[in-house]
Amino acid sequence: MKYEIKISPDKMMASIILRDDGINYYLTPEDILKALKESGVRYGILYENIKKLVEKPEFDRPYVVAVGKRPIEGDDGKLEIYQENLTKNKEKGKVDFREMAAKKSRRIVKKGDVIGKLTRPSPGIPGMDIFGDPVKPNPGKPAPVKIGAGIAIKQDGTLVAEKEGMLVVKNDEVYIDDVLIIKGDVDYSTGNINFPGFVEINGDVKPGFVVKAKKDITIKGIVEAATVISFEGSIELTGVKGQEKGMIRAKYNIKAKFLENAHVEAGRSIEVEGPITNSNIKAREKVILKGKRGVLVGGVTLTSNLVEAEEIGSSLGVRTVIEIGIDPEVREKERLLTTQITLDEENLNKLFSILRDLKKLKDIRGKLPEDKEETYKKVSQTIMYLKNMLDQNKRELFKIRREYSNAKKTAKVIARKVIHPGVEVMMFQRKISISKPINKAVLVIDEKQDRIMVKAYTGS
Repeated sequence: MKYEIKISPDKMMASIILRDDGINYYLTPEDILKALKESGVRYGILYENIKKLVEKPEFDRPYVVAVGKRPIEGDDGKLEIYQENLTKNKEKGKVDFREMAAKKSRRIVKKGDVIGKLTRPSPGIPGMDIFGDPVKPNPGKPAPVKIGAGIAIKQDGTLVAEKEGMLVVKNDEVYIDDVLIIKGDVDYSTGNINFPGFVEINGDVKPGFVVKAKKDITIKGIVEAATVISFEGSIELTGVKGQEKGMIRAKYNIKAKFLENAHVEAGRSIEVEGPITNSNIKAREKVILKGKRGVLVGGVTLTSNLVEAEEIGSSLGVRTVIEIGIDPEVREKERLLTTQITLDEENLNKLFSILRDLKKLKDIRGKLPEDKEETYKKVSQTIMYLKNMLDQNKRELFKIRREYSNAKKTAKVIARKVIHPGVEVMMFQRKISISKPINKAVLVIDEKQDRIMVKAYTGS
């Protein structure tokens, strides 16, 4: 009986084939083990198979006697984005569909939010061929995704937002965008907007909806009886049809082509290319209506320095109110500072009186009793604190009054073409009511006569 050892091409299996050559002899396990050793097979020997073959030999067929350990291929990397729980906002048993739509269409994240996990590919586990040589596994492939701006990857693969914004998962990239672009209108398809970055709206803002943003807001359409607020930026829009509902408010500037029945507030200036009609307008610095259509008619306009328009009021005598002066918040601050300064001065006088009495007692006795000594220290500390606060408040009050004085010198109301009857102008608590049309007029404060004076506008 003859035998031969067959090795598989991948070196992962060895087989033995018995041949009947007419010579009958007893085959032992040691014979097979010796043959395997001579063939170089050292790993994965199947002793149980060898035993069975020896006990009941079969000819002319391969019999597996050694098997290698195949490597375990590495797992591919993967990206998991954690889903945000969407909840229904209910009030008095009703669902606010404007809020629901907003939550479903956008995933807004804050700085520090855990937004997902990136699992890195594993290298796999090596195997061993029947010759005892290691067999390398194929490592897993990285997840086909790019982690973009605004997302940090921790050592364990956790994805953390580095800034506020909208989480975008697009094609093979994940990033946080600080610009939210609404391609159409803000309506029930988008819901209300509350975004911690910049907002661009290509359509209108429909009645009853709210747009809030931390940064600048740009609206290419009309705001209709809706609310738009920029907490730390400016607003630029086509126009507002307020219907005496909603409001427009920006920390800095507001630009528009027209304002109609609107409530508009700006921390700096409001600039309109066309008319402002029957609106409540408030700007900390100035309100300017540009161009031939820049007509300010109806409503109330409040600012601290300048109102300029082509026309103010109308030939129909529509009541139009303009008030120029220090911002009401600044006026209130001035009042509080004045009151606080008076109070601190009174308290200082009382404390100085107590301190003098204690000094006299100390001079007579040479030493104050323990309780009096403690009072002496506390009074001295309070005096130092009040003096510092008094100096600080006086400097602040001086600054406000200096700005007030400068504002009076530069404050103007300009009607480039005409100011109509029905217009009431209040400038630093002085008032004038226009009773007849005045062409090309500039209204300023005449401090010597303590009144509002009308001068001729000489600009082009």
